[in-house]
Amino acid sequence: MEAVFRSPPTAGAPLFTLLFVDDEPDIVDSLHRSFRKGYKILTATSGQEAIEHIQSQPVDLIISDQRMPGISGDAVLKAAKELQPGAIRILLTGYSDLESLVRCVNEAGIYKYLNKPWEPEDLKLTVIRALEHLDLDRRLKLASENLKDAYQDAVTMLSFACEGKDEDTGFHVQRVRHFTAALAREIGLSEEESRHMGVMSILHDIGKLNIPDAILKKPAKLNPEEWAIMQEHALHGVRILGSNPFYAVAREIAGGHHENWDGSGYPQQLEGEAIPRSARLVRVADVFDALTSRRPYKEPWTLEAALDCLREQSGKQFDPAIVAAFLRLHEAGTIVSILREHHG
Repeated sequence: MEAVFRSPPTAGAPLFTLLFVDDEPDIVDSLHRSFRKGYKILTATSGQEAIEHIQSQPVDLIISDQRMPGISGDAVLKAAKELQPGAIRILLTGYSDLESLVRCVNEAGIYKYLNKPWEPEDLKLTVIRALEHLDLDRRLKLASENLKDAYQDAVTMLSFACEGKDEDTGFHVQRVRHFTAALAREIGLSEEESRHMGVMSILHDIGKLNIPDAILKKPAKLNPEEWAIMQEHALHGVRILGSNPFYAVAREIAGGHHENWDGSGYPQQLEGEAIPRSARLVRVADVFDALTSRRPYKEPWTLEAALDCLREQSGKQFDPAIVAAFLRLHEAGTIVSILREHHG
């Protein structure tokens, strides 16, 4: 059965770990010799030994016989799916058992199955193609993570363009980001949506770039004319963020985070659920952080005083469901944890 084929990786290519499982030592040895050049090889002559390998170290590809005493191949590959879901799983079967094969496909998510005795060239191509697919998938995931990091950095740097306008902007936007993401999770949004909404909340006050410093940093209450100019930052923010679909949530937040649940806010006097949910979340996060932060015109409020304000304004400024979620996060210690981690 043995056919030795060697495909050592090119310089800089990853070294893959292959696990061969079969209760017949001769078959395991044959597979080992066939792939020993260019790969790290692990072998097991029982299902239990294979699972111990999978539990103890990373494995990139597993080829397992189906019919083995004790733990069968489909059980080994099912365990591999749970323990190392990124590993390629291939089943070797030497008999016709449609039920076991279907179970292995459904429960173990196998990449492919091969009949015994296999054709050496088929096995070679199967392993090479599987590892090429695995390598490409990992490279794409890494590229995606790098892009996510890059866009988060870009969003953060854009928000820091406001830092000359507000000395606490850097810490403020990070606290609002984490409050918003935590609130989104608390009300049932997915992890991905919550994380994205948190990042987009960083841009909630980007429109302040168009507001004069004399107004932003005035150490006293604004007069009616100055207040009217200040209110324009919401619409400035929407314009600055343009029309790219990627920033749709950021535009919702920039334009709506000063709208009030009872319709008394600005710039459009939206009411209730007519206010985008993202903006309603940031409304609570932003006001709470503003209350508990030092500003040119005020000293920071105590934590309990700020929470009392949220309770009192629930149903007025704020969506009651979001206030309730914020209070649950406070009870769980999440709010204090964010404040401690991102303090000025």
